[in-house]
Parts: sequence; C-alpha cells; structure tokens
Amino acid sequence: MHEPRNLRYKADLGTAVVVASLLVFPLLLTSAGIEAVAGTRSFSVTPEQESSLSTLEKAKKRLALFDYTSSAVLSVERTLEKKSQKYSRETIRLTIDDPLGQRGEFVQDIRFFRKSGEAALPLVLVFPPFTGTQYLDTWSSGVFVQHGYHAAVIVPSESIMDLSRSLDHFDDLLIREVIVTRMCLDVLEALPEVDGDRIYAYGISLGGIRASLAFGVEPRIKKMAEVVGGGDIPGIIKDTLFSRLVKIRENRMRLENLATPEEVEKYLEAEMHMDPLDFAILREPEDVIMVISDHDRFVPTTYQEKLRTAFSRPETGSYPSVIRSKRGHVLTALHYKKYIEKFVEFFEE
Repeated sequence: MHEPRNLRYKADLGTAVVVASLLVFPLLLTSAGIEAVAGTRSFSVTPEQESSLSTLEKAKKRLALFDYTSSAVLSVERTLEKKSQKYSRETIRLTIDDPLGQRGEFVQDIRFFRKSGEAALPLVLVFPPFTGTQYLDTWSSGVFVQHGYHAAVIVPSESIMDLSRSLDHFDDLLIREVIVTRMCLDVLEALPEVDGDRIYAYGISLGGIRASLAFGVEPRIKKMAEVVGGGDIPGIIKDTLFSRLVKIRENRMRLENLATPEEVEKYLEAEMHMDPLDFAILREPEDVIMVISDHDRFVPTTYQEKLRTAFSRPETGSYPSVIRSKRGHVLTALHYKKYIEKFVEFFEE
C-alpha cells in the first residue's frame, strides 16, 4: 500500500480547478418562493396559498429548501488512501460552514473509489444505508468500479441514531444532507477524471431514500437506482419494525409525550417540509429503476410502492423500471451485486 499523501486545496489560494470555481467566486444557488433564514428554512407562501398550487408548482417552490452558497465550502482536501493497478481509494474532505446555521463548521467526507485510467468515466453517487459506511456501500462501490465507473460514497456527517435529536429537527437533518450532497457534487464533477454528463445515484434502504431525495432535487444526477427504499417518511417511521428505528421512535415518544406511533406520524407530517415523494414529479420515470421487496417489515412495501407511484406518469403510460423481490428487506439488500449488474445496463441505455 502506498503511504497516504495529501493534496490540499484552500479557498484563498485559487490554484486548484476544483476550488477555483467553487470557492473563489461564490455563487448563490437559489430558487424563488421560499425564504432562507439562518438555522431553518421556511416557505414564503401561506398554507392556504400552497394548497391551491399544483403538485409540480409545490415541488418547484420546495426546491428553495436546498439553496446554498458555494462559499460555505471553506476548504477541500484530497487524500490518497490506497492505490492498485485497477483502482485507487481516496478521501475527499470538505470543511463546510453549516448552510442551516445550526452546527457551525463541520467536516464532510467523500469516500472516492477511482477507476484507474486516463479517460473521464461515469460516476455513481453511493448513499449509505442506516448502518453507515462500513459494508454495503463499500462493497457496492467495488462492483461499480469493476464495471468501469467511479464511485463516491457520500459519508453522513451526522448519525441518524442520535437519540437527542427532537422530531422537529429530523427535517433539518435530511435537508442538510441534500445540500451537502450538492456541494460534494460541485467538487466531484470538477474532477477531470469524472464525466459530468454521466452522474448517477444509488442506494439501499435508507440509502435508497437518500438517493431518491437527492435525485428529485439535483438535475445533474441523470438516473437513479435504489433498492428497498421508499417515500412518506412519517409513515415509514410509524410502521417500521426495524429495531434501531423503533428505538429512536420510542425514545422520542417518551421525551415528547407522544402516546402512539400514530401520534409520531401526525407530528412529523406537521413538522416536515419535504419528502422524496414531493420531488418525484420533477424527474422522468424512465430515469428511475427500483427494487421493491414484498412482505418488507423495515421499509414496509406500502411505502416502497408509494415511491414508485410518485415517479409514475399513468396519464402518459410512463413508469419506473421495477424489479420485484420476494426475499424481504435484508436478503434483498444482500443481493446487491446481482442488481448492480442490471443497474449498469440501465445506466447505459
């Protein structure tokens, strides 16, 4: 293994292409219709006004939840961790000033699996599942590299298992993750080895939910492949039997004086400003492939079907590609390699 070496890019130097376009010339990325306030994001339309908007208009207005300034990326550091004839593994570390104004500065890592070669290659953004960045995302990245892709794991900077996070801040977690994904994409697409016209998203379980949300918001992601993800986050939290998520739900019920999972669902529906279902209308069904598992108790099948329905356009006869599994949640996820074979074919269509 080669010794790690650091390639540092600083905003005040203006020498690296990656940072020159991102940090030296700050650009406010905004959408009309929502006011951004430090520490939170709020709609500039009243609930009465919003209720009269079409699904498409609502989705476009909600995009402003994910506005950011490129100057919030304070520095980028690229470190080579491992190099072989077939690929290299790097860590790209961003130091970010929290776009929501809640956390101050924090570190965001990208685990970059770079396919060896000189030509610009397509990139798959890999979104980790609930268990974090240890197994499925790393293994999946290796399979994509074998098929001639770069893979970039967007490492969560916050733990979803944080029992101290109140329900009314769960929305902030997801909004911040999407904004950070967009910042990471700014860096990645500027790399000369990345083909910026062929960027895709992939995730399993919670990673599928993350991928679906990012895909709905970010047009630079051309296609999306997800395994046993879903939509309607309040409903998923209410009905899941996944022990770790049940623990979070029960802890918040106790601390926030909520008597039943149904009350949790109702509370979240009132507090959350966005869901993967909200943005599916902005993307074409033909650019989505999903693996849906029957009898799923972790992300109940009902919510996987809701996501499929959100991406569907029955009026034009357009639907996402769907692969059905009868193995349940965990065993379906563990067959990721077989599904990636199909996803690669889908990306190349």
